Amino acid sequence: MPPLFDTSRIRMNPRGETAEMAHGLNSQEWLPSQAADVGQPAFIRAHLIERLMVRLGLDKSDAHALVDAFFELIMQALENGEAVRLSGFGCFQLRDKHARAGRNPKTGAAVPVAARRVVLFRASRNLKFRLCGAHHPDD
Repeated sequence: MPPLFDTSRIRMNPRGETAEMAHGLNSQEWLPSQAADVGQPAFIRAHLIERLMVRLGLDKSDAHALVDAFFELIMQALENGEAVRLSGFGCFQLRDKHARAGRNPKTGAAVPVAARRVVLFRASRNLKFRLCGAHHPDD
């Protein structure tokens, strides 16, 4: 059976492994198309919708509406200047960055960088411990 995606676009890591080998995937597993560009599998909105359908028994339109409503509420809170704290996961906050002088790396010319607002994410202690493969000491 031919592979489900074109492996010629996958970058090699320094040890010479493809992204599939580095992440323990076989050629039968589906890899999102944009993930092939960076060499890592990505969890995308469609995967979230599919998993909600399976776990909660929702139909596709309900799962899609749930995901859209969830992200819309987060975006509205951030637009209003509120921090979004998700217990056990992390916190999304807005930070204002002041205007500053930057430099074009290609030409070396000074370039003004406009003031802007950025979203920061800080992982919770539980998430940090889980990603490290350890359990939280309070558990």
